[in-house]
Amino acid sequence: MRPKKPSPRTARQATRRLDKKLAALQAPTVPRGGWVRAIRTALGMTQAQLAKRMGITQQNAASLETDELNGSVTLARLMRAAEELGCELRYLLVPKQSLTDMVANQARRRAEQKLARVNQSQALEASAMSAVSLSYSVADLARELEMNRAADLWDE
Repeated sequence: MRPKKPSPRTARQATRRLDKKLAALQAPTVPRGGWVRAIRTALGMTQAQLAKRMGITQQNAASLETDELNGSVTLARLMRAAEELGCELRYLLVPKQSLTDMVANQARRRAEQKLARVNQSQALEASAMSAVSLSYSVADLARELEMNRAADLWDE
């Protein structure tokens, strides 16, 4: 059974709550050598000592630090390292703009796509909308898509 999609109102409320939490967030930048290396070094621990605690070779510990820097480390490996460093792993997705703005921008793109198709077919019948009328129609449809969180909002 598919999970029930939240109501548009519930989705908008969740978006606003999460935007508020994210706006208050001050996520630190990743240290130059990565978090594992920074924490390990701050503790005065060598790679060999971390490796021994994790039950891996020193080369694998070095690989872990390199993989973290190049983005290919797995969450499981990071969780294991964090545990042995006396840390807790938390990961975070930080939107480049507010979620509310992302939804509004996507609603506008979808409205433009939908109305462009309609306007093209109307142009074939010499009844296309004027630029001003099209602009108002796009704005109206975008607001409707944003408010109702249409099922196809994120379809491309």
